[in-house]
Amino acid sequence: MELEEFERDNSQNRLLSSPVPEICRTEDCCLGIDEAGRGPVLGPMVYGICYCPVARKKDLQDLKVADSKTLSEAERERLFEKLNSTSDYIGWALHILSPNIISTSMQQRAKYNLNALSHDTAIG
Repeated sequence: MELEEFERDNSQNRLLSSPVPEICRTEDCCLGIDEAGRGPVLGPMVYGICYCPVARKKDLQDLKVADSKTLSEAERERLFEKLNSTSDYIGWALHILSPNIISTSMQQRAKYNLNALSHDTAIG
């Protein structure tokens, strides 16, 4: 994964994603989005999505997928491994915002606040 590259040089944003499962190309899907991070002072902001066919939504509930803030680090790791091993029907993407870009955006003459930055990142 390209996270090591981001850790060496966090001056640019990164977009990481799984391949789109074939079933997700033909069936209606549901999508969840979450963000986590500390912001420009302490590190990057990370936006994640996970999606699957609506018909498989119960499978996500059975895995106990939830807001990252309600899960322990061990639970998040377990879920990540499980989601990667079920790639035949689950897709995901991460958008990692560089703390440098967050700071630069907020200090421009034409202000680009964190709410607008978050909105634009979530939409893609």
